[in-house]
Amino acid sequence: MISDRIAAVIVAGFLGACAANQVTSDSPAPPPLTMAAKGIAMPAGYKLDADRTLIFGNDENWTGRLAYSAKASADEVFDFLHREMPNFGWVELSAMRSDASLMTFVSEATARVATFHIARGSMLGSTTVDLVIGPKETAPARPAPRALR
Repeated sequence: MISDRIAAVIVAGFLGACAANQVTSDSPAPPPLTMAAKGIAMPAGYKLDADRTLIFGNDENWTGRLAYSAKASADEVFDFLHREMPNFGWVELSAMRSDASLMTFVSEATARVATFHIARGSMLGSTTVDLVIGPKETAPARPAPRALR
């Protein structure tokens, strides 16, 4: 199991790569849409959950789990991802909107699959999002051979 220190270094490296997208108090107000993780659409006002995030790789070929909360409602986050992920080269494979919404996208360019789990927040309005990205299977899975009796 990876120690907390190693995980913190990985997350710090990931956040450092995203620093160019940060807004300072001298900057104008951020646009309603923003991109923080390279190659992924992220809603404005998101807050990374470093304790639940674990990223491996860099640039547009990273894999792992990115956990964050958003100020927007779950429906707004769902609609944002549905609208914006194609702008980053992702094609929606499936989507289910409910109290715990799921969305799956595939990127042929990076041979990865992205699955979003969007959970409605409390009365305070914070939506939680878990994004898991992994490599796309390149060949169809074959069933395991049957055991001989």
